[in-house]
Amino acid sequence: MIKVFINKKETEIEEGLTVDKLLSNLKNQKAAVWINGKQLLRAEYHSHIVMQGDEIKLLRIIAGG
Repeated sequence: MIKVFINKKETEIEEGLTVDKLLSNLKNQKAAVWINGKQLLRAEYHSHIVMQGDEIKLLRIIAGG
């Protein structure tokens, strides 16, 4: 297990998780993701591995009209 900060809250997650898997575990499939102040592209979600101490910001995407 590693410690990360998700929306400023310290959280323990499995080591080696990709952003895709993290979002799946959080049941938050549709979210914009920033890690350590850098926004990730959706194409990077499947390959970017979350590391110890990462500061992750999730913004839930809500469709509107």
